[in-house]
Amino acid sequence: MAVISFIKNHKKIIAGALILIIVSIGAYLIYGHFHPAKTVTTETQTQAETPAGVETAADNAQVHISAGQAQEAASQIKYIVSSGQQPQYVVYTTATQAPAAEKTAQEKAGADFVIVTDPANPAETVDTSKLPTDTQISLNQYNVQAYKKVLHTVSYAPKSVRDPSPKEVGYSVSRKITKDGKYLGVGVDYNFDDKATMVKLEYTW
Repeated sequence: MAVISFIKNHKKIIAGALILIIVSIGAYLIYGHFHPAKTVTTETQTQAETPAGVETAADNAQVHISAGQAQEAASQIKYIVSSGQQPQYVVYTTATQAPAAEKTAQEKAGADFVIVTDPANPAETVDTSKLPTDTQISLNQYNVQAYKKVLHTVSYAPKSVRDPSPKEVGYSVSRKITKDGKYLGVGVDYNFDDKATMVKLEYTW
């Protein structure tokens, strides 16, 4: 009953917040439709191993990452190369099929953006569109996932600083709705004092 009363007393605020969220999502989707992101970036191997190279690929994909994320991704790519390993995805195909193969590998990996390099010519970038369509190629593909697709949150609130017994516990699950790490989710809280269960909508950024 307390939840219903709260909703009634704050219905204008709640309605305004929901409208703002819906409008923001709509504006983002419209912008994305008219400004498609380039999720696959071709770089030299040297460039791919630098934070600047990772940031370039992220910018092309319209994905915001921090300097720390760029550094971490660059370090992982550099480690793969220096240790003599192959990346998880290596594209073996023809020049004409390369874009589709790269996109498929990106989607399979759940990556936010991709960096492609030519292991045969690490100091050069390869433009498959300028090669004869039946040219056989082998490209290294580094898939970068900047944000988790789904977030799970468990919350716990004690009755007081001195009393650790639970006053309220909750659980929520949120799914990424934008490329720059915004999430929309639902959750459930249970209040032990009121013996009440509350359902909530969450927007995280």
